[in-house]
Formats: sequence, structure tokens, C-alpha cells
Amino acid sequence: MKLTKAEKLSHLTDLIHLSLIDNRQIKIERVYIEKVSSSLGVEDRDLQKLYNEVTSNTPLTYELPDRESKIIPLFHRLLIMMTIDRKISGSEILLCKEIGLRMGLNLYAIDEILDLAVSDTNDVIDPRFINSIFKKYYN
Repeated sequence: MKLTKAEKLSHLTDLIHLSLIDNRQIKIERVYIEKVSSSLGVEDRDLQKLYNEVTSNTPLTYELPDRESKIIPLFHRLLIMMTIDRKISGSEILLCKEIGLRMGLNLYAIDEILDLAVSDTNDVIDPRFINSIFKKYYN
């Protein structure tokens, strides 16, 4: 999946917002963001700049990929971030839903995936399972 630098930074910003939604970030969340950042080829200084911008409420530009095939994996990473600590708050669910809608994803698919995540279904983390849910609503 090839993303522009702006798309990568936008995605990392979403992950940072989600990790901080409960006013704290645990180590596993920070490590996950660092690993995603590294896999996207984003430099550490750019990631730190994003953290500074997010925590200082600096207005940020937002850019999404142009194809759903690139957007669904980004939503999958948000889902992993939301469930990584096994404590899912209402504010995390709401933010995931808002980001998914901003991404242009189907509301019913988002709701079904989030409902399954809350019910602690381990299958929901499998990308094939997520793709099958989105496919169901787009066909």
C-alpha cells in the first residue's frame, strides 16, 4: 500500500488522537504507533512533531488516500489501536466511528465492526474478516 507523506501523517495523527482520547497513553499504544510509523517510513522527528501538534491542539491538514483499498487497512489499524489495551471506552468507539465516516466508509459496516470489537470477538482483528464486512455492505 503506497501512501503519500501527507496521507501517512494524517493516519498517524488519527492513531495519536485515538491513543490519547482517554487523556493517557500507555506504553503499548506508543510502541504500536512507533511501529506503524516505522513501517510507513516516517522519520522519528516527524512523528514527534505530530505528537507535539496533537497535544497542543494545532490545526492539522488531513489527507486521505483516493481508493478504498488503501483506506480499509488504515481503519484496521485504528481498530487495533482501540483494542490494544483490551479496554474500549465510549469515547474511543465514537472517535473510531467519526474517523471511519470521515474516511468515507459505510456507516453500517463501521457499526458492525465496532460492535464486534466491543463484544471481544478475536476474529474482528483479522483483516480478511474486516474486508468481508465492508464487502457485504458495498455489494
